[in-house]
Amino acid sequence: MQMLTKNRRDFLKMGFKLTTLLVFNPFNKLFKIKDPKWPTWESLIDYARWCPNIHNLQPHRIKIISETEAYLYYDPARLLPIGDPRCVFVTVAMGIFIEHLSIAAAVHRVKVELVEVYKPITTQATSYTRFARLKLVESSEKEELNSALILERRTSRSQYDGLPLKEAVLSKLKSQSQKFDHDFFYSNDKEMIDFTVKLNQQTLFEDLSSTSNRKELDHLFRYTKQEAATRRDGLWARCMGFPGLLMKSVFRHPERWSEGIKKTMLTDYYRASFKGTATVCWLSGHFDNTNDWLRAGQMLARNWLLITKEKAYIQPFGSLITNASAYEQITKKLNQTKEQKKIWMIFRAGYSKEPARSFRLNTNEIIIR
Repeated sequence: MQMLTKNRRDFLKMGFKLTTLLVFNPFNKLFKIKDPKWPTWESLIDYARWCPNIHNLQPHRIKIISETEAYLYYDPARLLPIGDPRCVFVTVAMGIFIEHLSIAAAVHRVKVELVEVYKPITTQATSYTRFARLKLVESSEKEELNSALILERRTSRSQYDGLPLKEAVLSKLKSQSQKFDHDFFYSNDKEMIDFTVKLNQQTLFEDLSSTSNRKELDHLFRYTKQEAATRRDGLWARCMGFPGLLMKSVFRHPERWSEGIKKTMLTDYYRASFKGTATVCWLSGHFDNTNDWLRAGQMLARNWLLITKEKAYIQPFGSLITNASAYEQITKKLNQTKEQKKIWMIFRAGYSKEPARSFRLNTNEIIIR
């Protein structure tokens, strides 16, 4: 009986030693097979839906194929046949959306890869159209951008505080752009800033004089909070920095604001929103086809969040790119030659009070079932 007790005691001791070795021996990891815990596509979309996109149209749609794969579609009803007929900037926005999905996935040690692109986006499509295939893959890369930044990001169209964007931020933006073979430039020069802001204002009013442009934009504006909250898309007047009734009058009765004291009042009101602008920035790079536009979007997504990380904001000057006359003037002012990379983005950057955040479609509205 004593012998049995002793053997049992020895057996338990040996078992304890073996267990300790297995737990604390680093080599046990070599024999451990562990499948990655993939984040759900729904959880990633819940972040990425807050990404910036052209006029808050949100054309992106996702069809989940499996735990690790999904198709990216677009809704042709949410394109801009007048303002973006070649779907250049909608494609840029798709790149932004993809990068936001990937940033949201990083906390799980995975990233979203763009595996395949199908046909370019076109305004001729009549129903949801498959655009690309996405895949979740394991990643050992350290992501410097936290997904919380996606929720913090805003576009600020109000007055800035007069301070230029910090040098440390500008340096990060330049470095990030170079990783995508793009160039980042900026100016704190008052004369350059005044020229850019004034040209942007002139171009906006020129675009408003076009009936087709004005009607397309009027269709996108949400003049009241109720309308913005109900539809959860488009350009909410509060985010644009204009009273809803004023905006509605300008877009639906432009003749009332085309001359005289009303035009002067409107011009002065709009100009005042740019007070405090102390930095203008621009980006240039390869910008000729779908792959270029997607890559530009991925880069812009990261740069915008780097700015957000520094508690700063931007306001894109889209009209300076899409209006041919304005583009010619601004590229000449920036000493851009045809031999250089194409300037495709101009914006002001700085610090302001936290602006309102526009509404977004729900995650379930983005997923194709």
